[in-house]
Amino acid sequence: MSAVEAALSKRLSRAPAGVLNVSPHRGGFQYFRATAKTGRKGEYIPEEKMSLAAAIAQRDYDAKILAEIQRLRWVLEKCVEKYDVSIAENLYARLHPARRSLVTPLVYPDEDFVARWSAVKYAGRDFDADGPVLMTARGERVRSKSEIIIADALFRRGIPYRYEYPHELLAGACDAGAHELGAARGAGGPAGGVHAARDNAGGARAGRRDVGGVHAGRRGAGGRGDLRARGCKRVVVYPDFTCLNVRTHQEFVWEHFGMIDVPEYCQNMASKMEMYLQNGFCMGKNFVMTTETHDRPLNSMMVEKMLEQLV
Repeated sequence: MSAVEAALSKRLSRAPAGVLNVSPHRGGFQYFRATAKTGRKGEYIPEEKMSLAAAIAQRDYDAKILAEIQRLRWVLEKCVEKYDVSIAENLYARLHPARRSLVTPLVYPDEDFVARWSAVKYAGRDFDADGPVLMTARGERVRSKSEIIIADALFRRGIPYRYEYPHELLAGACDAGAHELGAARGAGGPAGGVHAARDNAGGARAGRRDVGGVHAGRRGAGGRGDLRARGCKRVVVYPDFTCLNVRTHQEFVWEHFGMIDVPEYCQNMASKMEMYLQNGFCMGKNFVMTTETHDRPLNSMMVEKMLEQLV
Protein backbone atom coordinates (compact mmCIF):
# COMPACT_ATOMS: atom_id res chain seq x y z
CA MET A 1 0.00 0.00 0.00
CA SER A 2 1.31 3.44 -0.93
CA ALA A 3 1.67 6.27 1.56
CA VAL A 4 -1.28 8.07 -0.05
CA GLU A 5 -3.49 5.00 0.24
CA ALA A 6 -2.47 4.54 3.86
CA ALA A 7 -3.24 8.18 4.70
CA LEU A 8 -6.65 8.04 3.00
CA SER A 9 -7.54 4.76 4.72
CA LYS A 10 -6.60 6.20 8.10
CA ARG A 11 -8.68 9.32 7.50
CA LEU A 12 -11.64 7.24 6.37
CA SER A 13 -11.50 5.14 9.53
CA ARG A 14 -12.06 8.31 11.58
CA ALA A 15 -14.78 9.83 9.38
CA PRO A 16 -18.34 10.25 10.67
CA ALA A 17 -21.10 7.93 9.50
CA GLY A 18 -24.22 8.92 7.59
CA VAL A 19 -25.25 10.18 4.19
CA LEU A 20 -24.93 13.86 3.30
CA ASN A 21 -27.99 15.26 1.55
CA VAL A 22 -27.88 18.70 -0.08
CA SER A 23 -30.92 20.85 -0.91
CA PRO A 24 -31.11 24.28 -2.63
CA HIS A 25 -32.32 27.00 -0.31
CA ARG A 26 -32.71 30.75 -1.01
CA GLY A 27 -29.85 30.93 -3.45
CA GLY A 28 -27.67 28.69 -1.33
CA PHE A 29 -27.74 25.18 0.08
CA GLN A 30 -28.92 23.35 3.15
CA TYR A 31 -27.24 20.20 4.40
CA PHE A 32 -28.82 17.18 6.07
CA ARG A 33 -27.24 14.11 7.65
CA ALA A 34 -29.21 10.94 7.01
CA THR A 35 -28.81 7.92 9.30
CA ALA A 36 -30.88 4.88 10.17
CA LYS A 37 -32.54 6.91 12.92
CA THR A 38 -33.35 10.04 10.93
CA GLY A 39 -34.71 8.49 7.73
CA ARG A 40 -33.78 9.28 4.11
CA LYS A 41 -34.06 13.07 4.32
CA GLY A 42 -31.92 13.27 7.39
CA GLU A 43 -31.36 15.73 10.20
CA TYR A 44 -30.68 19.38 9.37
CA ILE A 45 -27.08 20.49 9.92
CA PRO A 46 -27.04 24.08 11.23
CA GLU A 47 -24.37 26.62 10.29
CA GLU A 48 -22.45 26.15 13.52
CA LYS A 49 -22.01 22.42 12.74
CA MET A 50 -20.87 22.78 9.14
CA SER A 51 -17.65 21.01 10.08
CA LEU A 52 -19.75 17.83 10.28
CA ALA A 53 -21.03 18.35 6.73
CA ALA A 54 -17.49 19.02 5.55
CA ALA A 55 -16.22 15.84 7.25
CA ILE A 56 -18.89 13.69 5.55
CA ALA A 57 -18.23 15.34 2.16
CA GLN A 58 -14.49 14.80 2.61
CA ARG A 59 -15.14 11.16 3.53
CA ASP A 60 -17.11 10.59 0.33
CA TYR A 61 -14.38 12.21 -1.74
CA ASP A 62 -11.64 10.25 -0.01
CA ALA A 63 -13.49 6.98 -0.59
CA LYS A 64 -13.85 7.69 -4.30
CA ILE A 65 -10.26 8.77 -4.84
CA LEU A 66 -8.98 5.79 -2.84
CA ALA A 67 -11.03 3.45 -5.02
CA GLU A 68 -9.58 5.07 -8.16
CA ILE A 69 -6.02 4.81 -6.86
CA GLN A 70 -6.51 1.14 -5.99
CA ARG A 71 -8.03 0.46 -9.39
CA LEU A 72 -5.14 2.16 -11.20
CA ARG A 73 -2.60 0.31 -9.07
CA TRP A 74 -4.24 -2.98 -9.96
CA VAL A 75 -4.14 -2.10 -13.67
CA LEU A 76 -0.46 -1.11 -13.43
CA GLU A 77 0.44 -4.29 -11.57
CA LYS A 78 -1.24 -6.40 -14.23
CA CYS A 79 0.55 -4.40 -16.93
CA VAL A 80 3.92 -4.94 -15.27
CA GLU A 81 3.24 -8.67 -14.96
CA LYS A 82 2.63 -8.95 -18.70
CA TYR A 83 5.22 -6.47 -19.95
CA ASP A 84 8.64 -7.84 -20.79
CA VAL A 85 11.05 -5.00 -19.97
CA SER A 86 13.85 -6.76 -21.81
CA ILE A 87 11.95 -7.11 -25.09
CA ALA A 88 14.17 -4.59 -26.92
CA GLU A 89 17.37 -6.23 -25.69
CA ASN A 90 16.11 -9.70 -26.58
CA LEU A 91 15.05 -8.62 -30.05
CA TYR A 92 18.51 -7.26 -30.80
CA ALA A 93 20.20 -10.34 -29.35
CA ARG A 94 18.14 -12.62 -31.62
CA LEU A 95 19.26 -10.84 -34.78
CA HIS A 96 21.67 -12.64 -37.06
CA PRO A 97 25.23 -11.38 -36.38
CA ALA A 98 25.43 -10.05 -39.93
CA ARG A 99 22.36 -7.89 -39.32
CA ARG A 100 23.30 -7.00 -35.75
CA SER A 101 26.48 -5.35 -36.97
CA LEU A 102 24.40 -3.01 -39.15
CA VAL A 103 21.81 -2.04 -36.55
CA THR A 104 21.91 0.61 -33.83
CA PRO A 105 19.48 -0.76 -31.24
CA LEU A 106 17.24 1.25 -28.98
CA VAL A 107 18.70 -0.68 -26.05
CA TYR A 108 21.95 -2.63 -26.03
CA PRO A 109 22.04 -5.88 -24.07
CA ASP A 110 24.28 -5.57 -21.03
CA GLU A 111 26.96 -7.78 -22.53
CA ASP A 112 27.17 -5.73 -25.74
CA PHE A 113 27.01 -2.44 -23.89
CA VAL A 114 29.84 -3.40 -21.53
CA ALA A 115 31.95 -4.69 -24.42
CA ARG A 116 31.58 -1.42 -26.31
CA TRP A 117 32.21 0.66 -23.20
CA SER A 118 35.30 -1.34 -22.33
CA ALA A 119 36.68 -1.21 -25.87
CA VAL A 120 37.01 2.58 -25.88
CA LYS A 121 40.57 3.69 -26.61
CA TYR A 122 41.96 6.64 -24.68
CA ALA A 123 45.24 8.17 -23.56
CA GLY A 124 45.78 8.37 -19.83
CA ARG A 125 48.61 10.07 -17.97
CA ASP A 126 52.21 9.02 -18.48
CA PHE A 127 54.17 7.29 -15.73
CA ASP A 128 57.48 8.57 -14.43
CA ALA A 129 60.38 6.60 -15.85
CA ASP A 130 61.79 5.93 -12.38
CA GLY A 131 58.41 5.29 -10.71
CA PRO A 132 57.52 1.93 -9.11
CA VAL A 133 55.93 -0.67 -11.39
CA LEU A 134 52.72 -1.70 -9.62
CA MET A 135 50.39 -4.05 -11.51
CA THR A 136 46.75 -4.95 -10.92
CA ALA A 137 45.15 -8.36 -11.26
CA ARG A 138 43.86 -7.19 -14.63
CA GLY A 139 47.43 -6.64 -15.76
CA GLU A 140 47.61 -2.86 -15.89
CA ARG A 141 49.98 -0.47 -14.24
CA VAL A 142 48.79 1.88 -11.49
CA ARG A 143 50.49 4.39 -9.22
CA SER A 144 49.96 3.07 -5.72
CA LYS A 145 49.23 -0.04 -3.69
CA SER A 146 45.92 1.50 -2.66
CA GLU A 147 44.90 1.77 -6.29
CA ILE A 148 45.71 -1.92 -6.67
CA ILE A 149 43.27 -2.64 -3.82
CA ILE A 150 40.50 -0.64 -5.52
CA ALA A 151 41.20 -1.95 -9.01
CA ASP A 152 41.30 -5.58 -7.89
CA ALA A 153 38.07 -5.16 -5.90
CA LEU A 154 36.34 -3.75 -9.00
CA PHE A 155 37.78 -6.57 -11.12
CA ARG A 156 36.63 -9.30 -8.72
CA ARG A 157 33.10 -7.95 -8.77
CA GLY A 158 33.02 -7.69 -12.56
CA ILE A 159 32.66 -3.90 -12.49
CA PRO A 160 34.12 -2.45 -15.71
CA TYR A 161 36.47 0.46 -15.15
CA ARG A 162 38.88 2.74 -16.97
CA TYR A 163 42.04 3.80 -15.18
CA GLU A 164 42.81 7.53 -15.39
CA TYR A 165 40.31 8.16 -18.16
CA PRO A 166 40.25 11.86 -19.18
CA HIS A 167 37.21 13.96 -18.31
CA GLU A 168 36.81 17.51 -19.56
CA LEU A 169 35.35 19.77 -16.89
CA LEU A 170 34.65 23.46 -16.46
CA ALA A 171 36.60 25.29 -13.78
CA GLY A 172 36.98 28.83 -12.58
CA ALA A 173 34.66 31.49 -11.24
CA CYS A 174 31.50 30.00 -12.73
CA ASP A 175 28.18 31.13 -11.33
CA ALA A 176 25.23 28.90 -10.42
CA GLY A 177 24.46 28.16 -14.06
CA ALA A 178 27.53 25.97 -14.28
CA HIS A 179 25.97 23.51 -11.87
CA GLU A 180 23.57 22.51 -14.66
CA LEU A 181 26.50 21.40 -16.75
CA GLY A 182 26.90 17.93 -15.36
CA ALA A 183 23.44 17.31 -13.95
CA ALA A 184 22.97 14.34 -16.25
CA ARG A 185 26.60 13.22 -16.07
CA GLY A 186 26.95 9.54 -15.51
CA ALA A 187 24.83 8.41 -18.45
CA GLY A 188 27.72 6.28 -19.47
CA GLY A 189 27.46 5.60 -23.16
CA PRO A 190 30.34 3.60 -24.57
CA ALA A 191 31.46 6.18 -27.07
CA GLY A 192 35.06 7.30 -26.97
CA GLY A 193 36.70 10.65 -26.52
CA VAL A 194 36.82 13.07 -23.65
CA HIS A 195 33.54 13.57 -21.81
CA ALA A 196 32.09 16.99 -22.49
CA ALA A 197 28.95 18.44 -20.93
CA ARG A 198 25.84 16.33 -21.24
CA ASP A 199 22.38 17.67 -21.72
CA ASN A 200 20.05 17.55 -18.73
CA ALA A 201 17.55 15.51 -20.68
CA GLY A 202 19.80 12.45 -20.42
CA GLY A 203 17.66 10.72 -17.85
CA ALA A 204 18.52 8.06 -15.34
CA ARG A 205 19.22 5.40 -17.95
CA ALA A 206 20.27 7.55 -20.87
CA GLY A 207 23.39 5.48 -21.28
CA ARG A 208 21.33 2.63 -22.71
CA ARG A 209 20.54 4.71 -25.78
CA ASP A 210 23.60 6.94 -25.92
CA VAL A 211 25.69 4.47 -27.80
CA GLY A 212 26.36 5.84 -31.24
CA GLY A 213 29.27 8.24 -31.55
CA VAL A 214 30.44 10.76 -28.99
CA HIS A 215 27.88 10.97 -26.19
CA ALA A 216 28.47 14.56 -25.23
CA GLY A 217 25.11 16.32 -25.02
CA ARG A 218 24.52 19.00 -27.60
CA ARG A 219 23.46 22.10 -25.73
CA GLY A 220 21.47 24.89 -27.25
CA ALA A 221 21.63 28.61 -26.58
CA GLY A 222 22.96 29.50 -23.20
CA GLY A 223 25.29 26.48 -23.06
CA ARG A 224 29.05 26.19 -22.70
CA GLY A 225 29.82 29.41 -24.55
CA ASP A 226 27.85 31.42 -22.02
CA LEU A 227 29.50 29.60 -19.13
CA ARG A 228 32.98 30.35 -20.43
CA ALA A 229 31.99 33.99 -20.80
CA ARG A 230 31.23 34.01 -17.07
CA GLY A 231 34.78 33.04 -16.21
CA CYS A 232 34.80 29.29 -16.77
CA LYS A 233 37.57 27.46 -18.57
CA ARG A 234 37.97 23.90 -19.77
CA VAL A 235 40.31 21.61 -17.90
CA VAL A 236 41.03 17.92 -18.31
CA VAL A 237 41.18 15.76 -15.20
CA TYR A 238 42.14 12.12 -14.88
CA PRO A 239 40.12 10.48 -12.08
CA ASP A 240 41.72 7.35 -10.69
CA PHE A 241 38.83 5.20 -11.90
CA THR A 242 35.84 5.77 -14.16
CA CYS A 243 33.52 2.86 -13.46
CA LEU A 244 30.39 1.47 -15.09
CA ASN A 245 27.37 0.21 -13.18
CA VAL A 246 26.34 -2.65 -15.47
CA ARG A 247 22.81 -2.79 -14.07
CA THR A 248 21.97 0.86 -14.76
CA HIS A 249 24.51 1.61 -17.53
CA GLN A 250 25.59 4.61 -15.45
CA GLU A 251 29.16 5.79 -15.03
CA PHE A 252 30.61 6.90 -11.72
CA VAL A 253 34.00 8.36 -10.87
CA TRP A 254 36.17 7.00 -8.07
CA GLU A 255 38.93 9.20 -6.70
CA HIS A 256 41.39 8.02 -4.06
CA PHE A 257 43.09 10.71 -1.99
CA GLY A 258 46.09 9.09 -0.37
CA MET A 259 47.80 11.87 1.59
CA ILE A 260 45.11 13.82 3.38
CA ASP A 261 47.44 14.34 6.34
CA VAL A 262 49.51 16.68 4.17
CA PRO A 263 48.06 20.25 4.31
CA GLU A 264 49.00 21.25 0.75
CA TYR A 265 47.55 17.98 -0.58
CA CYS A 266 44.31 18.67 1.30
CA GLN A 267 44.05 22.12 -0.27
CA ASN A 268 44.38 20.62 -3.74
CA MET A 269 41.83 17.94 -2.85
CA ALA A 270 39.32 20.57 -1.70
CA SER A 271 39.73 22.51 -4.96
CA LYS A 272 39.28 19.36 -7.00
CA MET A 273 36.16 18.34 -5.05
CA GLU A 274 34.68 21.78 -5.62
CA MET A 275 35.29 21.48 -9.35
CA TYR A 276 33.71 18.03 -9.47
CA LEU A 277 30.62 19.32 -7.67
CA GLN A 278 30.45 22.31 -10.00
CA ASN A 279 30.31 19.87 -12.92
CA GLY A 280 27.48 17.77 -11.55
CA PHE A 281 29.37 15.02 -9.74
CA CYS A 282 27.54 14.27 -6.51
CA MET A 283 28.89 12.10 -3.71
CA GLY A 284 27.17 8.72 -3.57
CA LYS A 285 25.44 9.26 -6.90
CA ASN A 286 28.06 9.46 -9.63
CA PHE A 287 31.11 10.19 -7.49
CA VAL A 288 32.90 8.09 -4.89
CA MET A 289 36.05 8.82 -2.94
CA THR A 290 38.33 7.02 -0.53
CA THR A 291 41.03 8.55 1.64
CA GLU A 292 44.03 7.53 3.69
CA THR A 293 46.84 8.96 5.77
CA HIS A 294 50.32 7.69 6.60
CA ASP A 295 49.01 6.20 9.85
CA ARG A 296 45.64 5.03 8.51
CA PRO A 297 46.11 3.27 5.16
CA LEU A 298 43.25 2.27 2.90
CA ASN A 299 41.18 -0.55 4.36
CA SER A 300 40.27 -3.20 1.78
CA MET A 301 37.17 -4.17 3.77
CA MET A 302 35.93 -0.59 3.51
CA VAL A 303 36.35 -0.74 -0.26
CA GLU A 304 34.32 -3.96 -0.41
CA LYS A 305 31.53 -2.48 1.71
CA MET A 306 31.39 0.61 -0.49
CA LEU A 307 31.03 -1.55 -3.60
CA GLU A 308 28.21 -3.52 -1.97
CA GLN A 309 26.26 -0.27 -1.65
CA LEU A 310 27.13 1.08 -5.09
CA VAL A 311 26.20 -1.79 -7.44
